[in-house]
Amino acid sequence: MSEVFSAIQGEAALVGERQVFVRLTGCNIRCTYCDQPEALERRPGPCRVELTAGRRDWSTESSPLAIGRVVDAVGQLWDQVPHHSISLTGGEPLLQGTRVERLAGAFAGRGWPVMLETNGTLVPPMRKLAGVVAYVSMDLKLRSVDGETVAAATQSTFLAAALASGATTWVKIVIGPTTDLDEFDAGIAMVAAASPDTSAPVEVFLQPLTPFGAATAAPSPEQVLALHDRALRLHPRVRVVPQTHKAIGQL
Repeated sequence: MSEVFSAIQGEAALVGERQVFVRLTGCNIRCTYCDQPEALERRPGPCRVELTAGRRDWSTESSPLAIGRVVDAVGQLWDQVPHHSISLTGGEPLLQGTRVERLAGAFAGRGWPVMLETNGTLVPPMRKLAGVVAYVSMDLKLRSVDGETVAAATQSTFLAAALASGATTWVKIVIGPTTDLDEFDAGIAMVAAASPDTSAPVEVFLQPLTPFGAATAAPSPEQVLALHDRALRLHPRVRVVPQTHKAIGQL
């Protein structure tokens, strides 16, 4: 565990909603633009827990935290301010699949909706969350942007598993100045093909890269418009949403 805190969701479908964020450590890929490098390695160590919702008055505890302690920490924040849902994020939460299954079940059992933020690469643990998570925010990874090699077939299978779980699912694609057009088109087409209901297709969110770490350049306004044009010709539900939490100074 890295941190538990209350903040405003800054990305994709739930942008602007108040959530309790539960950030787990460990990730199976290394995107060039990752803005949570402290959460990449899964190892014991200090974990910070917010005491007052939105105040950043941290208590430092030792990770790993017991499941019951995490639930108590979330409950303390949940009761202070009306929250929309809980964001299970990372790192990559599904790298701790059994723990996520237990956490999500405990949260859902208390009537707290759970959103899973995931890189969409670990299919078996996703299948175990059917009926437990309310929302899945899945990244669709482009090698030309993140520098990783994530198999398109794996992401297609993951999206199918997320949709089969019954969770409201959307796809987020980080776009940058070096976005490969063929790779981009193939990703959009995959989402279009996976949409089970043409009257309510899976929504795609294009997220312009926010420079961080090794990723030093954002796409130009013209590139964003051109990519949005291409996506809309392949799929009817595509929106451009930047990382709004960065603009308003949220974590």
